Amino acid sequence: MTHRHLLAGQVALVTGAGRGIGRSAALALAQAGAAVVLASRSADELHSVADEIKHQDGKALAIPIDVSDASQVDYLLVLTLRAFGQIDILVNNAALVQPLGKVWETSPAAWQKLIAVNVIGPYLCARAVLPQMLERGSGRIINLSSAAAELNLEGASAYNASKAALERFSGTLAVEVKHTGIVVTTFRPGLVDTPMQADIRRTPAHLFPKVTIWEKYQQEGQLRPPTEAAQAIVWLASHFAQDCNGQLFEMSDPVFQQQVNTDLGV
Repeated sequence: MTHRHLLAGQVALVTGAGRGIGRSAALALAQAGAAVVLASRSADELHSVADEIKHQDGKALAIPIDVSDASQVDYLLVLTLRAFGQIDILVNNAALVQPLGKVWETSPAAWQKLIAVNVIGPYLCARAVLPQMLERGSGRIINLSSAAAELNLEGASAYNASKAALERFSGTLAVEVKHTGIVVTTFRPGLVDTPMQADIRRTPAHLFPKVTIWEKYQQEGQLRPPTEAAQAIVWLASHFAQDCNGQLFEMSDPVFQQQVNTDLGV
């Protein structure tokens, strides 16, 4: 089976698909043969990615929504099933990094919005796709996390808390779907050259004291291209990950990198 036909006949839903890792993942999943549903709040970005997929003879549907809104996620599900009849792969990628700043200096509304997108969003999307996955006895749910889940990174309380919560959610969900044919994995892509990274670098040092380290990562070329994370997501979405339910994968793990490259022929 070639990489191009690895996911033939499957339907993938990618959140935060307009830019960064989400965009690259959507393109890579389409190149592997999946029909791709693109979700995020930016309609222009989504339609641009959808057009790029279609120009490569792929199937894509752009649906601008806010993943933290239950009614909008339900709408996303209805349109996806109407267009493609099923959802085989869910990539929970949508995330915010702001607000950055000490706890007493951050906006409660912004803090709550980040938690809503980074934690409630993956819950709502998983809850939406699971009934039809359970009925078919197969599916992949890939939750994108970060090493921030286990760091006490000054100025990033909301983001740190959200990724820690997401990993516990992901692990618990994996236990709940054990023996159903559904595979839930957690993926930490590491330092990737994305708009989110640029946003962090623009943050004033008094709000995020470690900003100089992020600037150094970029200056020294330590940021990975999003295409690397995208290939890992294709691997996690495929039959190669069929025995990986409940596992956490990190792009920084050379063994995992080699496995992805070998299996996909990268």
